[in-house]
Amino acid sequence: MPSSQHDPPVSDEASVTDDLAMAGDPTARLISAAGPVFAQRGFDRAPVREIAKVAEVNVAAVNYYFGDKMGLYRAVLADIRNRRQREFPAPIVGNDPPQETLRKLVRTLLSRMLAADNGWEAMLMMREIQQPTTALSEVIREYFQPIHDALCQTIEQLIAPLNTADAEPTRSWQSEALVSQTAFGVVGQCLHYLVGKPVIEQLVDSETRAKYYDPESLCRQITAATLAACGRADIVSVRQQIDRDSNSDHGNEHDSAQPATGHTA
Repeated sequence: MPSSQHDPPVSDEASVTDDLAMAGDPTARLISAAGPVFAQRGFDRAPVREIAKVAEVNVAAVNYYFGDKMGLYRAVLADIRNRRQREFPAPIVGNDPPQETLRKLVRTLLSRMLAADNGWEAMLMMREIQQPTTALSEVIREYFQPIHDALCQTIEQLIAPLNTADAEPTRSWQSEALVSQTAFGVVGQCLHYLVGKPVIEQLVDSETRAKYYDPESLCRQITAATLAACGRADIVSVRQQIDRDSNSDHGNEHDSAQPATGHTA
């Protein structure tokens, strides 16, 4: 039975912040102005007066529209979350075989972390994780939890054929921590290609990066590694099958886009 697990509904209002800011909406201007300042200074050190100046509004507008500085900060985080969930929605668990769902989840994670990154957004999200404010619980509940739950459900299906350990403490670990730790491992691999980018650029030559480090290739590698960790097969065999499936999908898309060449009588 398909699961109803998916991202929370995305607010249309929050997803058009940039358009509203350009149109002169003061709340959207404040959100757009506040994001880079919060990212660079942190919540505690971000001056409300500076944000208001950049937004070209009276400093009192922050309290008027958002209640206080924290209200504005929460609105910035919600705007990031809503735009990324809209642009890169998570798959619904149960709609596809677990192997395919895993691949889609990995692609969603990589896309949100890499393709959607404009510099300050990633910086702000990382700052909130490393130096949490009272807004973190909402970020976890609305942004991280849906993906984590979907990963755990999918991984649980994938590791189902594994034999149960016959001794402690392995048996307890297998039943209580294996699924969640494997899910965190998926997220960690995706995150590494964001936070470790400067190191990767020095360790891996540009030709190899161009060939194997684009989001789609990374998606295939992380999916293959995870399927292998779940006991599905060795990583090379899994990757080979993923490549075949992906190339077949792309070929079908290409064929469907080609105009008909036959002549009608």
